[in-house]
Amino acid sequence: MEKMVFGLTVTAIGMGVVFIELIFLVYVINVISWTSKRMDGKKNAAQVKTVKAESQAEVSAAALDTEKDDEIAAVISAAIAYMTQGSTVIKVIRRLPGANAPAWSGAGRMETMNLRQI
Repeated sequence: MEKMVFGLTVTAIGMGVVFIELIFLVYVINVISWTSKRMDGKKNAAQVKTVKAESQAEVSAAALDTEKDDEIAAVISAAIAYMTQGSTVIKVIRRLPGANAPAWSGAGRMETMNLRQI
């Protein structure tokens, strides 16, 4: 009987310590979240001014991209025509929403496509 009481006491103390630590972690995470939101708010106010200047630079870069887009469309069309030996007709070429993804993402896509080769 004495061993049973000791075991239940140790179990109760252990579970109590774990729950107290979990509650403490919840508060710590909430404090970190709150401070990061406040810091982001201050950064966003400073970034609004720089975004306006960058948007003007992007307009001139967009004009250059349209020239490149025509060349890219021609290269894609030629590659598809070569691969299918002229049996398909390309009607529309659109950019994918994630086309501006990081380089590692593109490398992963290329690896996946290469693995699917027959």
